[in-house]
Amino acid sequence: MLPHSLSHTHTHTLIHTHSLTHIVGRSVSQSFWSLPFTETDLMALWIALYLSLFLVVDCWHDLDNTEYDCWPLDSPNDYNMINCGGLEMSWVLRPPEKVTDGEEFNVTYTITASDDFYEYAVKNKIFPFSNASEAKRFCDKHDCPANWNSANEINCCIYHANIHSCPLALMRHGGICGPWIPDDGKIVTHTVSKAGKMSKKFWTSKVVLIHVGVTSVIAHIKIGHMHAALESKVLVVSAQVCGDDVCELEENCLTCPADCGACPMSITIKVAIGLPVTLFFGGFILTMVWFQYQKQKMFWDESWIINYKNIMFGKVCYMGFCSTTSLQPVKSNSSVSRTTDVTVCTVVNTTFKQSFIQPAIYDGRTVAVKHIQNKHFTLSKTIRREVKEVRELDHPNLSKFIGGSIEVPYVSIITEYCPKGSLADVLLNEDVPINWGFRLSFATDIARGMAYLHQHKMFHGRLHSRNCVIDDRWVCKISDYGLTAYRKDDFEVVSNGFHCEDTYRIYYAPEVLLGSSSNVTPAADIYSYSIILVEIATRSDLLSDQTEGVKLDIMWRPSLPELKAGKADTDCPDRGDYCELIKKCWSQNVTLRPTFEQVKKMLDKMNPHKVSPVDMMMNLMEKYSKHLEAIVAERTQDLLQEKQKTDCLLYSMLPKPVADDLRQGRTAEAQSYSNATVYFSDIVGFTELSGSSTPHQVVDFLNQLYTTFDDIIDNYDVYKVETIGDAYMVVSGVPNENGINHAGEIASMALGLVNVCHAFKIPHKPTTQLRIRAGIHSGPVVAGVVGTKMPRYCLFGDTVNTASRMESTSEALKIQVSGATADLLNTLGGYTLICRGSLNVKGKGEMTTWWLEAKKEESSDPLLRSTEFRGVPVPVSN
Repeated sequence: MLPHSLSHTHTHTLIHTHSLTHIVGRSVSQSFWSLPFTETDLMALWIALYLSLFLVVDCWHDLDNTEYDCWPLDSPNDYNMINCGGLEMSWVLRPPEKVTDGEEFNVTYTITASDDFYEYAVKNKIFPFSNASEAKRFCDKHDCPANWNSANEINCCIYHANIHSCPLALMRHGGICGPWIPDDGKIVTHTVSKAGKMSKKFWTSKVVLIHVGVTSVIAHIKIGHMHAALESKVLVVSAQVCGDDVCELEENCLTCPADCGACPMSITIKVAIGLPVTLFFGGFILTMVWFQYQKQKMFWDESWIINYKNIMFGKVCYMGFCSTTSLQPVKSNSSVSRTTDVTVCTVVNTTFKQSFIQPAIYDGRTVAVKHIQNKHFTLSKTIRREVKEVRELDHPNLSKFIGGSIEVPYVSIITEYCPKGSLADVLLNEDVPINWGFRLSFATDIARGMAYLHQHKMFHGRLHSRNCVIDDRWVCKISDYGLTAYRKDDFEVVSNGFHCEDTYRIYYAPEVLLGSSSNVTPAADIYSYSIILVEIATRSDLLSDQTEGVKLDIMWRPSLPELKAGKADTDCPDRGDYCELIKKCWSQNVTLRPTFEQVKKMLDKMNPHKVSPVDMMMNLMEKYSKHLEAIVAERTQDLLQEKQKTDCLLYSMLPKPVADDLRQGRTAEAQSYSNATVYFSDIVGFTELSGSSTPHQVVDFLNQLYTTFDDIIDNYDVYKVETIGDAYMVVSGVPNENGINHAGEIASMALGLVNVCHAFKIPHKPTTQLRIRAGIHSGPVVAGVVGTKMPRYCLFGDTVNTASRMESTSEALKIQVSGATADLLNTLGGYTLICRGSLNVKGKGEMTTWWLEAKKEESSDPLLRSTEFRGVPVPVSN
């Protein structure tokens, strides 16, 4: 921003230049021919005039928000600028440097005038006033007309203020956009004029420019007989219209790819896209290579080979179940009859080779060892491939392959051990209760395991109930699958069928017995599964009804089972559906046999509950648990009742805190109490009454009396210490301290006991009036437990002796209280006391005692205000 003095200096320079131009021009025009100028001098003079004019034009275009110019009102033009005399204009919100054609924007400017301006304006006849004060008052105070058209230099200080704009492309060469240019189209923008006082600081107008290119924008005002203007330049650019197929100057590939085309992909974007793609495909290739490497590694891996010496054999049982197939090896060199008939044979028949399974310990875990009767063994690529395939299998219904021994003659296969034995063991064991829920679960487990094998293009060929084993969770798993070359000699084909393990031949499909081992197909496994379904239903040996040595036809099949369900068995399937499944599975037409996936769906329909064996076991355990819980709860309730009785008896003999300490083995320490009230009473004439009564009558009488007393004292904060014969001792403030309320508690209780005696009937002497006498004294006592065999809670101290003297010197049906107790009752208030006078008390000397007559009528004690107690009328105390 230029300082004001510099602005004025610049203005004066313009004025002096302008004056010089006029002087020189006038001189030239008047005496050009008379002066002795050479042609060269005249040319230099005209150049100087031209340059001076050029400087004036350029000065206007160099103005900023503190640079402005003024002109006379009647002759504004490019040259006759005048001194503004202290009038200043500046932009507050100047036009933007660049706008879009048709874009609307606001401009704000300010107009200020110093005191010098008014002196200057009066002096130069800009205002029609005689002094500067009038001119200033006019500009600051005089209101302008509401309609700007009515405003003029007479009635308004600033009577015209608006915005002009001149596109420079429409101006003549070297032209200046100023207030002298008429509204003939060259000045494109004429905003609505405004008028106002000088005290109006800010002037704002809304402007719209439509001509593309550089536009000169001026804020123009008229004040008195003078123009003033403030200028700024704006670059107007055309509005961008994306989608008109023309890439405008301000458009590019980012803002308008439809017109300017897509931007070329930057290196960053190429890297951002290419790097993840490269990493992905590189990772994929590396993963495939890694998997291929792992396959080759597993193919040649020999970690599955187990040293036979590391296997520890012995009888291994788990939770009481042992497999009955754990037999010792049987060696035989006898040949096998080559016949297509099946010969029934039993386990004792040792004519044929037998494969057997033994439980053993390997690497700290129980395993199942299946011995292979091989005389020689070679670890070929075929065996490696088979082992690799078996190791890759993982299914909850397959017995996991652990490893194998390849040492001849100890060739064996080591698999996962299932402690509950084979399915045949469980089915034939009548001591194991198995409902249809378990049976259908076994059948489903076998179907799932076989379906998994068939999905991996592996067929069993030796499926029977002894190759299906049960683990500790009652899940049925398939064993003895795969490894055909590994067990080649053990799997040796004899004639048209397998070697004669007659017990197992009933599981082989007819086409297998008539063909060779190469004919083992999924359909053959389905046939074997049908025989297992019959075993599951019957839970019996299928050959038990056959005569030993009788030849069976290859087409022999067991009878369809009768489905028997237990009393509480709700999962027994429909016999028609179950037998239909069996018939489909052993169909003579191989193509009609279902797949194991289809078998699974059929079993799901038969077993609507679909409860797993573990869930069934949990349900049984839950029922058993609930039954035990009910028994325990019942016994616990009985125990609590007995404990409550014991506690009640104990707490009636000893205070609760003392009893709790003794029961927990803690020593009950004696405790002193600074203030307590002790009550004693006995029956007047009890000796004579006892002498005229039988012992039973005396006991019944005292029991009824003391029971009545005990019911009364339960309503007060007192503790019954003891009853000895006809003596009754009660204390308050021990063991629970209660301030001075102990006197009131004992007094109210004593009144209740005396009152109830009026109506008490002696059972065997109903006409004899029961009379008791009572004594009360208050003071310090010491309380503690005495003895261990029959512990007693006793009170000690002079207060006890004095209370006993108050009782012994009392009278029938009266309550004698000591002075100490009387003082406490008077402090509490509400009791009627009558002084008995001075009394010689043994061991105490003279004492003033009081008769406790009653509790006042406003007493809230229900026992003293009621007319009966336990059905016995009681007189109301006055």
